[in-house]
Amino acid sequence: MEISYPFVFQVDSDLVSEHYENSPNYLIEYNDLVKNDYCILYFSSNDLYYPNNEAAFQESILNKNRFEWYGNRVNYGHKHIFMRDIKKQWYLTGINGHLNTPEKVLEFLKEETVGYKIITVGSSAGGFNAIITGQFLNAEKIFSFNGQFEILSLLSKSSANVDPIVFRNQKNNRLLPYYDTLKFITNPKSIYYFHSNGSQWDIEQFDHAKNQGVHKISFKTSNHGVPFLKTNLSYVINMTSAQLKELSGNTYQPLIFSIKTVGLSKTIKGLNSIVKFALNKIYISTLQRWK
Repeated sequence: MEISYPFVFQVDSDLVSEHYENSPNYLIEYNDLVKNDYCILYFSSNDLYYPNNEAAFQESILNKNRFEWYGNRVNYGHKHIFMRDIKKQWYLTGINGHLNTPEKVLEFLKEETVGYKIITVGSSAGGFNAIITGQFLNAEKIFSFNGQFEILSLLSKSSANVDPIVFRNQKNNRLLPYYDTLKFITNPKSIYYFHSNGSQWDIEQFDHAKNQGVHKISFKTSNHGVPFLKTNLSYVINMTSAQLKELSGNTYQPLIFSIKTVGLSKTIKGLNSIVKFALNKIYISTLQRWK
């Protein structure tokens, strides 16, 4: 008997499907001012557009062609590859109609990174894929900002209306390995995991990987995603391995960390950005209720 699934905008709408089939959903840029040693892979999260409707998709993807991390780069990268999953389902269906499986995306990135040292970057769902890809490609560094370590638990915590592809493929033996990063982790010391120790989901996620030996850098916050002010990001992803290892194993208060990292002026700027972002989300939600 055929299973009937609920319609979910980000995976079932004609608008998203057409863009998925006809657009690459990756972007490659070069910085010829630096040596051609490093290729940096940046993975967008499920916060790529919000909320999950036509207006938000039109604005972020079709109008702005948005890729997370585009404004925050590893400075010594010669080649920069930005990736996004417009279905917002942990890259389980790849990124486009051609690269439509995790395996195809990994092979594509393997070809694109030949001859380079590799660094991967992502938060939340982007961090999840940064770990899988980084381990597959033997990346020198993997930056995961509250990236999930597994998504199998979503089958008991979420729903088919929220995470449709996760649910629709729960018995797909080909995809199930990609529900758990631990199946890919062979070099845990390459992973720098920035953790919100006040977020229950992030606590549970790290618990899944606590025996792996990844570098854990903890922050006293309940914020999921980047656990500190985003004005700190450019500095953090450009830290040396020695600087990152010095942070590892310790717990930080985000504001104090920011002041020590980028100074008071940029910290205040970061706080202002948070307020503007929150007000914008409230504004968008209000407009959606009026429609």
